[in-house]
This record gives sequence, C-alpha cells and structure tokens, in this order.
Amino acid sequence: MKNLFKKTKQPVQIRQYKDIFLQPTEFLARNGKSVYISEEFHNNILRIVFILGDGKITISDYLYNVLKQHFQEFGEDIKTLHIEKQKPIL
Repeated sequence: MKNLFKKTKQPVQIRQYKDIFLQPTEFLARNGKSVYISEEFHNNILRIVFILGDGKITISDYLYNVLKQHFQEFGEDIKTLHIEKQKPIL
C-alpha cells in the first residue's frame, strides 16, 4: 500500500536534483570502464535519463554526476575510514 502521507518534495529540492544530476558532462563513456549493474537499476536509470533528462544526457552522464556528488558528500568519511583500515593491528 502506498504511503498516503508521503511528503512531496519542494520545488527547490527538485530544481537542485536537476542541477546536480540531470546535467550533461564531458565524460566520454568509451574512455571509461565497463561496470555491471542490476537490470532493475539499469531500467530505472534509463527512464530517468530519457524522461527526466529530456534526452540531453546519457546513462554515463547520470552515473558520473551521481558518483561525483557521492564523493563530494562523503569524501572525508571515505578518507577517514581508509586511514582507520591502514592502522597496524599490533
């Protein structure tokens, strides 16, 4: 059953999403590496790219933007975890 009380996003949040994730990049997929994702994720991303991105972005653009945001938001945490893993056991 759908949540009838689900909060809807404010226009500012929607605009931010578009500004962050639905922008073309200069990344060329042929210069990157292949990765495998689930069919479900692929279908979701495909719909986002073609419908929300108005055909102006590629799957690679979208994934680049998602990962860029992830590393910007969690970069310091990733560095901290990496340093913790590098500590000697004894």
